[in-house]
Amino acid sequence: MAAKKPKPEKQITTSETPLPAPVLSESGRTVAYSDAIFSIALTLMALEIKIPSPEQIGAKNLLVALGEAWPAYLSFLISFMIITVVWTNHHTIFRYVKYVDHNLTILNNLLLLNIIIIPFCSEMLGEYILLGNDNSKIAALIYGGWIALGGIPFNLVWRYGVKKEYLRNPEANLAEIEVISKHFIKGPYIYSFVTLLAFINVWLSISGFIILILMYLIPTTWLFRKKKQV
Repeated sequence: MAAKKPKPEKQITTSETPLPAPVLSESGRTVAYSDAIFSIALTLMALEIKIPSPEQIGAKNLLVALGEAWPAYLSFLISFMIITVVWTNHHTIFRYVKYVDHNLTILNNLLLLNIIIIPFCSEMLGEYILLGNDNSKIAALIYGGWIALGGIPFNLVWRYGVKKEYLRNPEANLAEIEVISKHFIKGPYIYSFVTLLAFINVWLSISGFIILILMYLIPTTWLFRKKKQV
């Protein structure tokens, strides 16, 4: 009887090699860095509010000249409140996300990139809003489009952070996470719709942004309270 040939040893493929554990760090440093970027964005907007020079106002009253600059004040106020809304909800994210890895850091920096360019869009809106022509619509569309675009990295930061169990706060309530997820995901779609209203009327679009500011300033605790009542 012929001897059995020894079975060849099983080759270990790269796919079977265990992946290295992700390098994690506490989220505190990420939050502190993000807060600094939010502060810089708000400061840049404040610096863009110009005081009219004596040469510019001529024989006008200073109060009249300041009043004529109200579009710049309006765009500043709207942008200030939008950044405040994002900052508030950013802190909500990191109440549920305790750790960060490389991927979450990259996603968070994409969100911060959006935030730091808002002052540029805000100044453009204030400069062109009263023209009442195509340039006025373009300024409103660029402004609103950039705000709506920021909702994408915001939701990616949230969903990536709470989906990964090793990043999520162990004390996080999964039911609360589900409610917040449904609330956040509406943002990019609604902001996009409000932006497109500029094709009809620029002021209609701006009014929509004011309403959305009030909508997303609502504390997430109210969402849970409403769900319990239902």
